[in-house]
Amino acid sequence: MKGRPLVPNAVIFDKTKELEKFQNITLRPIIKSLNDLLFVYFQNYMILKRFDIVNLTDVQKEKFVTVAFLKDNQFKNEIKGFVIGHFSIEEYNFYKNATKDINKRILGIIKQRILSYQ
Repeated sequence: MKGRPLVPNAVIFDKTKELEKFQNITLRPIIKSLNDLLFVYFQNYMILKRFDIVNLTDVQKEKFVTVAFLKDNQFKNEIKGFVIGHFSIEEYNFYKNATKDINKRILGIIKQRILSYQ
């Protein structure tokens, strides 16, 4: 199994907060490594929801993505599961103590990637 990709713009300073360090050292590389899978998963999600992305405006597409990330709990749990499944035991132990904040970061990063891809 290959290692996690580097995210060169994820800079870590001595005074960087622990959650931000976790985001830059753990979350961003995992999400980057899952990039293709996440896009294919989201394309399948759109098909299942009968969302015709080809004939809609950018505003309509953005609204669909935003609603999915706000209201579809099954979708959000599956997305989080992709990422959490790549944690080491140490990373998972950190995650347990900041679940809400880390989940918010996971979903925010992935939402931005999907929006920029559309």
